[in-house]
Amino acid sequence: MRSHITLIATLVSTILGVAFYSMGFAQEDIEFKIGEDSGFYYTIKKGDTLWDLSQQFYNSQWDWPGLWEMNDDIKNPHWIYPGKTIRIFLKEKSKLKPIVVTVKKVKKVEKEVVPVKIETFFSFSEIDNVAFLKKKPQASLGSIIKERDNNRMMSVDDIIYIKPSGKKELVIGKIYHIFTAIKVKEKLDNNNFKGIKHLIKAKVKILEHKAGYVTGLITKAYRAVYKDDMIMEYYKRDSTLTVEEDPAPINARIICSEDNDLMINDSRIAFINSGKGIVKPGQIYTILRKNEIKDNSLTPSFLKKNSIKLENLESGRLIVLHTEDIASTVMILNSKYAIHPNDIVN
Repeated sequence: MRSHITLIATLVSTILGVAFYSMGFAQEDIEFKIGEDSGFYYTIKKGDTLWDLSQQFYNSQWDWPGLWEMNDDIKNPHWIYPGKTIRIFLKEKSKLKPIVVTVKKVKKVEKEVVPVKIETFFSFSEIDNVAFLKKKPQASLGSIIKERDNNRMMSVDDIIYIKPSGKKELVIGKIYHIFTAIKVKEKLDNNNFKGIKHLIKAKVKILEHKAGYVTGLITKAYRAVYKDDMIMEYYKRDSTLTVEEDPAPINARIICSEDNDLMINDSRIAFINSGKGIVKPGQIYTILRKNEIKDNSLTPSFLKKNSIKLENLESGRLIVLHTEDIASTVMILNSKYAIHPNDIVN
């Protein structure tokens, strides 16, 4: 009889355990690994609620279920804890509304508008690998002679032979970037833009020094590596950027994308012709496209055709990832229309 009772208790315990787990009570907290997970995040502070955060992020307290759904590790929306990092989604326009605070004085009530500022951050795990564009080429520490087994295209785990440039020693055991430099020439707002795009292809670990060459192991590859590709220092960039949604307006243009796409879409890496001192990583800007029509109704055919300039169309938004002397690397966050080189950034 006792064994039957024990068996029944075990079954009930198992069933309840499965039920509690399916309801989310046994679910473990998911901790975002900043620098490894990419996206927009916010760290909860004392006094925060999903209701209030929904108002601050989206200008509507009624959007809190979407914020909760995006963070399904929050078991109870009424209980969120300071120090916990949650994922957020920045809408196309998320202007913060001011909070009205009532200040009581003797026989007088005044209303003071206090702007609410929330600090969000953007984590991009692949930031060390994005291309950059600058006026002069990056110093090359060496170039690839060949792959050990004569493979034309080189990738992860391939052993490569490198001819040092002599500018700086390639240190055994150290990680470097493999890159290629490409000339960029674009006409932006009737001005000629010239620069050098540095396309990062892979990481290489230096293995040995030989007579006249160095051996290396490709530890990670983002693109196919070829003979004559070059070696440069591996520069660690900060993968967590503090977001600034409303920086001062700039008059910049899209130069091109990382991969020279004719149409640049969401999540693509691109470049703008504003660099250090003008923009900084984490700033978010609006992308505009010119909007005009030809008007020939009042113009004789032998004269220059007139055009009517309409209000520019908002075609998307971007975030600045990295800055150099004449240009910055950006990511397209969202787009209503196809984005092209020479589109306006403001």
